[in-house]
Amino acid sequence: MMTFIKKLFSPTQKSTSLSFISRGTKLTGNIELTGDILIGGDIQGQLLSQANVSIEQGGTIHGEVKCQECIVDGYFKGRLICERLVIQRNGVVNGEVASTSMQILEGGQFIGMRIKEDAPTIYSHAIGHTPAIDSRNLPLTQNDVIESR
Repeated sequence: MMTFIKKLFSPTQKSTSLSFISRGTKLTGNIELTGDILIGGDIQGQLLSQANVSIEQGGTIHGEVKCQECIVDGYFKGRLICERLVIQRNGVVNGEVASTSMQILEGGQFIGMRIKEDAPTIYSHAIGHTPAIDSRNLPLTQNDVIESR
């Protein structure tokens, strides 16, 4: 299992493809990708990408996402597991985030809880269930990095 996890988040791995969910498109269910995805439409369910997820203005995700980097300029609600989260000026993230780094640009909104973890711990998270979080054992931070531009 660790080999799969290392492959999933290997920083030397370059994305070879881009998937696009256009505005007006609605998908429900489990989605697995090896490359980047740009979301302008609506997704409800689980999204597992070996690369990056970008939610553009007007795009929404309700559910669980696991990816390398997540850039949100639209709306995300649910559980997010990523190495790096960037919330853009129009972005809203509402839910539980486990990440090694987080950046919120002026105007971006974060509503919820963030667990700051190192990369090996991030790799060990599974999607498909929402375990109870024991706050006594995990360092919790909210809005760890706020950057104004």
